[in-house]
Order: sequence, then C-alpha cells, then structure tokens
Amino acid sequence: MRSIHSALLRAGVLMPVAVATVFCLATPANATATTVNWSCQGTVFGISQTSSMTTSVTGTAPSSAASGGAVAITLTPGSSSVPSSASGLTVNNISNLKMTFPTPANSTLVSASASGGTVSGTVSTSGGNVVLTVPGPISGGTSFTPPAVTINVTAGASGTSITSKYAGTSYTSPGMTMTTNVALVGNVATSCYPNPSPTLTTTTVS
Repeated sequence: MRSIHSALLRAGVLMPVAVATVFCLATPANATATTVNWSCQGTVFGISQTSSMTTSVTGTAPSSAASGGAVAITLTPGSSSVPSSASGLTVNNISNLKMTFPTPANSTLVSASASGGTVSGTVSTSGGNVVLTVPGPISGGTSFTPPAVTINVTAGASGTSITSKYAGTSYTSPGMTMTTNVALVGNVATSCYPNPSPTLTTTTVS
C-alpha cells in the first residue's frame, strides 16, 4: 500500500510536467516546417505544473491573391510519438487531441476539411475558429501523423495580408489540448498555447 501511495504522490508532482511534453512533433521529410514553441500546463490530483514543448507544422498557401478571390491554406502537422512511459509510470494512451486555428487574418472563412494522416480526425468551425479533433485513443509507444487541415477563405481588402497561425493566448484559452491516460493516475488534462505564436502562412492581397 505504501509503494502505491508513494507512486501516486510522485505522480502528482511529476506527471503534469511529463504529460505536458508527451506530444512531440517531428519535421516531415523533404518539407520546410515552422517551429512552434508551446507553454503547457497539466493538472492531476489538483496540482498544476507548467512545462514547454516544441512542435512543427508545414503551411502551404498562395503567395498572392486578388481581393474577393478564393484562397486555400493547408496546415500539415509533423509526425508524432507517444511515449510508453513518463516519470516511471506507464502511458496508456492519449485521446481527444484538439488543435485550434483562428480564421486567417484579413479573410472570411468559407469551409475547412481534414485529410491524410495516419489517424482519423474531424474538423469543425466554432466562434471563428477551425478545430481539428483527433479522438483516439492512440496507444503509448506508438507513432502517428495527425491529418492536414485545409482552410478555405475569401480574400479581404487589397493591400492586406492573409496570415494563418495557431489559436491560443493562455492556459485558459489554449491552442492545443489533449487527455493522457496514465497508469495509477488516470486521465491528465493538458492545455497549451503558442508562446510566441508564429505566422504559419502569408498571402498578399492585391
């Protein structure tokens, strides 16, 4: 009983930090990716800990577009590995992974879709945001690639630039969230925001 209690106590202190770094993306081969630095917070047993991690995403968009014209922006996350353990405890899986993108600046959102990847995901739009959801669960010790997100917009006024980026400004207004299931601990919720938030694509409106 004492050993289990010690493991849980250790988990309560260490797991939020470990889980906050679970989701690690690698740069796709033969592609130029943008590095995104995230500030993350995990909470378990009422204890919150902060950490940081780095991911990559490849953005594709036309360099220019006419005002009122159609513009397609595709954001492709890199491949990811889920660790088999963290802080000495088994990571069973991750689930309910969400990545959020606001409607690109100086444009009007028309539609969004998900494609490709090695795991299934869906895209929804809410409050001016595009949200990619990968329900999972994705087992610990496995690798996967999230679907690419294509955001279709109408270009805004001439002389502006359409820019895309991740959403998120704080732990309570995140750009990425996930749930990690850990042995002896259960589900650990993690929220992350880009810090700073880089521009992923730029299209000049003429």
